[in-house]
Amino acid sequence: MYNDFSIVQELKYKYRYSGTHVKLIFINVAVFVILSSLLFVDNIFFKNAGRSFILEQVMGSSNPHILLYKPWTIITNFFVHAGIMHLLFNMIFLYVFGDIVRSLIGDSKIIPIFFLSALFGFLLFVLAYNFIPLYKTLGGATICGASGGIMGIVFAAVTISPNYQIRLILLGNVKIKWIALFYAFMDVMALQGGNAGGSIAHLGGALVGFAYIRQLQNGRDFGRPFYLIEDLIDYIKKPKQKIRIIYKQEEKVAAGTRQQNANRDKNQSSYQSNKQEHLDEILDKINQSGYDSLTSEEKAFLFKISQED
Repeated sequence: MYNDFSIVQELKYKYRYSGTHVKLIFINVAVFVILSSLLFVDNIFFKNAGRSFILEQVMGSSNPHILLYKPWTIITNFFVHAGIMHLLFNMIFLYVFGDIVRSLIGDSKIIPIFFLSALFGFLLFVLAYNFIPLYKTLGGATICGASGGIMGIVFAAVTISPNYQIRLILLGNVKIKWIALFYAFMDVMALQGGNAGGSIAHLGGALVGFAYIRQLQNGRDFGRPFYLIEDLIDYIKKPKQKIRIIYKQEEKVAAGTRQQNANRDKNQSSYQSNKQEHLDEILDKINQSGYDSLTSEEKAFLFKISQED
């Protein structure tokens, strides 16, 4: 009965047991679907009357006054994409290079690298459009996309292992340092183009990804505040045990019944122990090879465990 999984259940387990970079992909796709749906409804029923208002609530702006009144946009713009190709391209890079970083230095480093890179890239964008003459004369600008954070992850991977190779269609095996340098060069060339703000954010993110790993190699981890936040969230989410004191008289039972109860308790304990061992094996397999590597029986077992109190 547990072999028939719905798409929702599959996605639920992929999100729960995949790496942090995959969770970021889920979040980006979810935001894109929700935002696109809102804009679609607005276009169909209200002829885009609310489009500007909706986008202003999530897009990042170079105008400090707007940021002052809408500070949440400093973060929300990291998860907003201008179109399906913008999203697809970013998510492919996030998946490939996020997996490399995860395998080399651990899953816990993904969030700090992503957010520190994205934040610094956005700060660089705001400073450029307020103080550099070329961009200041253009007036205010808006920005969106996870590219700054993803470029940080890309350059983190390159800094750790520049000769790491990935297979590309038509090109074969290519060292990731050449891929990163190519896109960095393209961003430098685009600093005079129409998407200069995006290129500035990309380069800022790349700089942070490089600096983060260099500092980590020197024994300084700039991600510690993020670990504390994660620990706090885990503590809040952890169910609290309620202490109850129950007084009862010991029942008088026959010796044979006591032995049956003891055997039952022993069998139950053995079952729980075997179940926990099997669960640990499945979780280890997910951590090493991902959720997709599980058999249908293992997925069914996970589903059954999730339904138990």
